[in-house]
Amino acid sequence: VSTQSTGSVFFQMCRAHHIGYDIREREGSIFTLIDSYKRDLIGMTVVEADLVTAMKTFHRNLSVVHQEISSANLPGKNNFNTLIMEVDKIMSSLAIEEPPAQEGTETEEKTEL
Repeated sequence: VSTQSTGSVFFQMCRAHHIGYDIREREGSIFTLIDSYKRDLIGMTVVEADLVTAMKTFHRNLSVVHQEISSANLPGKNNFNTLIMEVDKIMSSLAIEEPPAQEGTETEEKTEL
């Protein structure tokens, strides 16, 4: 499997889970390949109208990507579990709860930055 097709599969998976950046709304998730040769490190930046929404989006994205790319045969080959636990701690300290998955009940409050 070439690294180019691996990257393509990653971004297809992101699109399938609605993980991306909305240019018109100027919010969402941006990925950066840290090592463009080996393509084994990736960074994620989340831009949202407020910290609570950004943390929830970051947590959701990490969980989805971890579920999609992790394998029971390769324990310890990534740092997703550690990072997800750290994000949980931050969300707890900010009194942010992970919302239940409900469709069609979105409430948005946006502020200009």
